[in-house]
Amino acid sequence: MALKKYNHGKFFGPSLSYAGLVFTAAGIFIAYYHPASLILLLPGLFLAFTTNGTIIDTENKRVRSFTRLFGLFPAGKWYSTGSFSGFTIEKVRSRYTTYSRSNIRLDTETTDIRLLLVNRNRSLKITINKYNDFERARKELTELTELVFPGTNNEITEG
Repeated sequence: MALKKYNHGKFFGPSLSYAGLVFTAAGIFIAYYHPASLILLLPGLFLAFTTNGTIIDTENKRVRSFTRLFGLFPAGKWYSTGSFSGFTIEKVRSRYTTYSRSNIRLDTETTDIRLLLVNRNRSLKITINKYNDFERARKELTELTELVFPGTNNEITEG
């Protein structure tokens, strides 16, 4: 089975991922004194290690966007590539907001370029991968077009 796997990073933002690590460490440390503190481990592991990704199965002509719960168990739906019309490249800005104990707002902004698999009316979009620059995304777009839609010419649209 020819699979192409892509990891998109953490499901939760940087603040919650860090909080998950703190919960996990605190649960392990305090478990020495009281075993009931192990209850911190479950939410801590969930917050710290849950990630997103995409798998493309080129032999069976299907794609799966998944969330890997606890970093171990992928959950997501398989879609046939026949229900998609092509790829597109979009620039995405994300903002993570955190408040301090004194209610001071801290915004962390990230910008990345995403390669998306879209259907004709763009009602269904699956993120294939994230990139830092357009050139790498364009290169991957041409490679994946040959694998997923052989013999077709994909129009490159950038949003």
